[in-house]
Amino acid sequence: MTSATATETNNTAAEQPKPADTAAAGDAENKPSAETTDGGATDAAPASPSKPAAPKPTVHKVDYEEDTVYLYQFTRCPTIPSVSPFCLKVETWLRMTGLKYENVDHKVRYKSKKGQLPFIELNGTEIADSDIIIKELATKFEKNLDDGLTVDQRNISHAFESMLNNHTSWVVRWWRYNNPDEFIAAAELDIKRTLNSRLPKTVLNLLFKWGFKSNVKQAIGHGIGHHTTDEIYDFGKSDLKALSDVLGAKDYFFGKEPHQLDCVAFAHLSQFVYVPFAGMKEWMETETPNLTAHVERMKNRYWSDWDEIVKTLELNTHLPKKELTPEEAEALKQAEDKKAEEERKKEEKQKAKQEAKELKEKKKQEAKEEKEKKKQEEKERKEREAKEKAEKEKAEKEKKEQEAKEKAEADAKAAEEKKAADEAAAAKLAATKAAEGETKEDDKAKGDAAATTTAPAEPAATEKKD
Repeated sequence: MTSATATETNNTAAEQPKPADTAAAGDAENKPSAETTDGGATDAAPASPSKPAAPKPTVHKVDYEEDTVYLYQFTRCPTIPSVSPFCLKVETWLRMTGLKYENVDHKVRYKSKKGQLPFIELNGTEIADSDIIIKELATKFEKNLDDGLTVDQRNISHAFESMLNNHTSWVVRWWRYNNPDEFIAAAELDIKRTLNSRLPKTVLNLLFKWGFKSNVKQAIGHGIGHHTTDEIYDFGKSDLKALSDVLGAKDYFFGKEPHQLDCVAFAHLSQFVYVPFAGMKEWMETETPNLTAHVERMKNRYWSDWDEIVKTLELNTHLPKKELTPEEAEALKQAEDKKAEEERKKEEKQKAKQEAKELKEKKKQEAKEEKEKKKQEEKERKEREAKEKAEKEKAEKEKKEQEAKEKAEADAKAAEEKKAADEAAAAKLAATKAAEGETKEDDKAKGDAAATTTAPAEPAATEKKD
């Protein structure tokens, strides 16, 4: 495979600690103790040629049952059977075809020789990569889910499967790699159980986050990581809208019965629905409700034990339950009671922790509100003082302006009065001078008259004759 193979290598929880190499242990468990003859007796004759040694087993499940598929995948999750769409795809395909299979509880210790999960073992042979697993099993057991489809329908199926495996899945992965805390919360993962480690939970959380963050480079290498987060989410929405348009009002993508595209779509769409992120689930419910209905339809048809799986986290709830002896039943009951008691204590502890957290948050909020209140009061006080100061300054300014105006008016009035007084004084002075002048003229006139009366008359001038 190309990109699909690469994506499965590090899908979701592939950042977990590298599993120990178990090949040596497998060899040690299956070395023949002695050569035997066809009759079963030990052949100790030194002259007899020794039979060739039996080939060393290359699988983990050496006591396998013929034609039973042994599936190796990640541990169960409290919200979905697998947080890996590729593991969920293979198991859904096995359920759709009705092939006998069994999940191997390997505690996430093993990966395929290609370094991948999921992988299967069938009749002593390992097969890795979800697409190759499905192809090989479909060929061997003649279980091709696309039998009956036209060439055009097969091409459409191939195109959309490739889109889901190599493009849509990266949208989910991008969010998980960049938001490990939110991913753990959304999937309700128990890190110690998921990683099968005895390390302290705080240390495992750091390792988990570091592992996820380190995978951002893969997203950049893929190409999607070069875009902004909003652009990446828009890519996912475009994929989902295209898939929704193809489904339309049908129960399944090609009619009344499901085919391989339904299997692949269910595995990927379930990640959006049961490990929700970035509002994508809500967007689907509004914009592509037929896809959420398709997920529910596939779940009801092939995963009747879904609720049991997410509650118990058991791998093989699909297998028939064996009848227990009274002793086993009692032991099981005690174990369940113990588990229930542990769950009760855990819930009480979580409740107490939550209450303490809420009380702390409440106090924090109250302190914040009190601080905001004081800040607001201080702000209002300053605004009030500023307003009072401004009003006072305004009043003083108006008072000064009024005083200046009154002074200017008084000065103007005083100037007018002074001018009037000056004019009156000048007029009075002029009148006085005029009166004095008239008196002098009168006196002169009288003097002239008196002089005329007493002086002899001068002889009249004679005319000059020519």
